[in-house]
Amino acid sequence: MNAKQKETNLNIIKEVLRKYLQDKKFRNTPERYTILEEIYNMDHHFNVDDLYLIMMKKKYHVSKATIYNTIEIFLDAGLIRKHQFGEKTQTSSSYEKSYFDKQHDHLVIYKKNSDKEIEEIIEFCDPRIQGIKEAIEEAFGVNIDTHSLYFYGTKKD
Repeated sequence: MNAKQKETNLNIIKEVLRKYLQDKKFRNTPERYTILEEIYNMDHHFNVDDLYLIMMKKKYHVSKATIYNTIEIFLDAGLIRKHQFGEKTQTSSSYEKSYFDKQHDHLVIYKKNSDKEIEEIIEFCDPRIQGIKEAIEEAFGVNIDTHSLYFYGTKKD
């Protein structure tokens, strides 16, 4: 993505956040926008500890509690997506930006001989999954808005 498109996208998500905060009558603080920018500048999944360390390295004065609270706001606003990859970390939830991303699934690869330490997370889309989703909608008479599918494993020798 080029710099102009990235800037356009940042402006769009900031406006989404601004409207959300206004609708919910939440405070419109600069810290929330700074955290949002840091998340949307990432190209990978992250947890609260990762985000906190990034913020500290850049000399932003934000507490971990502020990050946790802000993450909840972003989840509700549809700006990020939460995952439970089963990793063994202090903060077991992972997150990713979601506003411009299409639905996708995850292959979680653990390091061999580890206690669920993640080596890699591969995102993928398979059109057959869309077919399964449509079959479930038809069979049960529902509309599926979103789904989560995770495969877990280790690399073959």
